[in-house]
Amino acid sequence: MIRADREEYGKFCSMWTPRSPKNRLITLIGFGLMLCTGGSSTAQQAGENTGYRTFTNKAGKTIRAKVTDKKNDIVHLRMSNGITYRVATGTLSQSDQEFIDSWNPAEEHRARLQAVDLKELFSARGFKGVPLKLQNNQSLLEITIAGQRLSFLLDTGAQSSVIDRTKAKDLKLDIQENVGFAGGIGGPAGPIGMAFLPLITVGSVPKKNVTVAVLDLSGIVSGQGKSTKFDGIIGFDLLEDLEAVIDYKGRVMYLREDG
Repeated sequence: MIRADREEYGKFCSMWTPRSPKNRLITLIGFGLMLCTGGSSTAQQAGENTGYRTFTNKAGKTIRAKVTDKKNDIVHLRMSNGITYRVATGTLSQSDQEFIDSWNPAEEHRARLQAVDLKELFSARGFKGVPLKLQNNQSLLEITIAGQRLSFLLDTGAQSSVIDRTKAKDLKLDIQENVGFAGGIGGPAGPIGMAFLPLITVGSVPKKNVTVAVLDLSGIVSGQGKSTKFDGIIGFDLLEDLEAVIDYKGRVMYLREDG
């Protein structure tokens, strides 16, 4: 069966022009590997969203590839294994010629971007999604400290992450007092403390050895109006450490887990 397929593939290849004889050999080898591993079906399914399609020449032979460039009467077709063929458009079916005539690289790039699944993209790179709750046009997320689930306000403009002083005392955190003085951030001025947290969990993402500022946030909370309540603020310092990527439309924040 494999031999028969290879013979058909060879007949088909004889009507196409690869970039070099070496690439032709690599193509045949790659095709054999694809048959043995069963990767063809997977590549085709994945290709539906990345510009791959089946091209047919006038002899009825087919190849699954995507257009990467066109110049004059020559189109570049790249297979999923990376091999690129330069093909005279006149040797293709009428529908393929019409597709190539209408092909626009800018539109193709935009379509690929729109087809990207952010969850799959970031999961493959070691990120985890943390849901954001929108309340009164503000983003809140869950952070667990000392076994208690708390609601934190997401504020990319805050340089430091903060926990409310009352909540810090309820959790019996060890607070180093009077390390600074804060004012002009939506509430009355007041002293700043610091607390070291051996472990916190942002959504489902653990983070070790975190230092947060301790500040009376009651004035800020009441200043938000409409009963917005939060126990702290996650700011730029922690977002940077976790390599945060925020998808506001999807209401998800992607964080990289401590390695």
